[in-house]
Amino acid sequence: MRNYRRAWLFSACAVFSLTAFMVPLLTLLGIKEGIIGSLTLRLIENPRNLELTPVGVGRFEADFFKELAEHPETAFIIPETRSISAAILLQASPDAEARWIDLSATGPGDPLLAQIETAAPPPDIPAGQLIHLSAAAAENLKTEAGGRLWGSVSRKVEGHMQKAGLELVVVGVIPRHVVSREMAFVPLSLMEMTEDYRNGFSVPLLGWPGREKPSLGPTRFAGFRLYARALDGVEVLRQYLAERHLEVNTKAEDIALVRSLDHSFTVVFIVLGSVVGLGAFASATSSALDQVIKMRRALALLRLLGFSTGGLLIFAMSQAALTGFLAAALADGLFLLIAAVLNDYFGPSLGFGERVCRLGQDKLLITIGVSLGFMLLASAAAGWKISGVEPSEGMRDV
Repeated sequence: MRNYRRAWLFSACAVFSLTAFMVPLLTLLGIKEGIIGSLTLRLIENPRNLELTPVGVGRFEADFFKELAEHPETAFIIPETRSISAAILLQASPDAEARWIDLSATGPGDPLLAQIETAAPPPDIPAGQLIHLSAAAAENLKTEAGGRLWGSVSRKVEGHMQKAGLELVVVGVIPRHVVSREMAFVPLSLMEMTEDYRNGFSVPLLGWPGREKPSLGPTRFAGFRLYARALDGVEVLRQYLAERHLEVNTKAEDIALVRSLDHSFTVVFIVLGSVVGLGAFASATSSALDQVIKMRRALALLRLLGFSTGGLLIFAMSQAALTGFLAAALADGLFLLIAAVLNDYFGPSLGFGERVCRLGQDKLLITIGVSLGFMLLASAAAGWKISGVEPSEGMRDV
């Protein structure tokens, strides 16, 4: 430490030289983590990006849904009825404008409903008549969470139009960035009942008249909504369904774009890191060798006093480690300053909680460890030079 402080100008130059190599790499890595991290977070926060839906109409039975629900990449799956019967006429009051709203089945664990506040359901309305509206539907119907709606379903029997109605309660509104269309999400049981009524069958639970529904074996559904646990799981599930000759719609293009950007940033970082690393290694090695040359007489005297080659090597390595630690600490501090400036400058164009440049504390601590290891490796050349110092070289200075 005394020798390091005595040669403070040389030590400072070594620290600043290594810092100058590290700061640009940290900034590039921080921009990669910030931009890619924000884009990935946007993909994950919108559950629609994790969604898979079948192309066309199918005939899916209970065994299919059970098998898919047990897949390790599946987060949520729910059947869907035929789209031709998945609509309902809604109005907030008898005098209000009625609008046709598309229906979709939902259930516990639905990712679309995970981030919204749910109003307490009234005790006089069965659970099967509780719905969630998209923001667009709630706005056009002029209602909100806790509001009541009147729904009606119509059918044509022997040339005559028939209509059945029911009261519904809105328990939640889904944000527009999650669902942009006018949609209502209802329990699967209500979807099945509206489909039965349109097929001419009675619905005793709701008091809707019609002929008795015959027993036709296992229930079959026309579609489904499937959600993966993570972005990588979307492709895994797509391939799983493709092997069963089932084509699905996904947000694969958006996910692939983010993956491509991540790969491009990684390649640029590796190339620049390799070039900068070689330059930094050459600079650190030359500095260590220069220090040994300047201290050769002093090192020879230490050998004459009984210090071993290993002891002198520890002396050189401890100085290299100190340079690496100070350079890494300074580089981390400068990076935090640069990141704060960049995030403040680009702040207006970012979403809440997003940053264009960021690194976690774990990565900043890893930087110190990498810098120490790097300098210790560079000091190996100095150790080779030290091993050649003979005690006789110090005799003339005694």
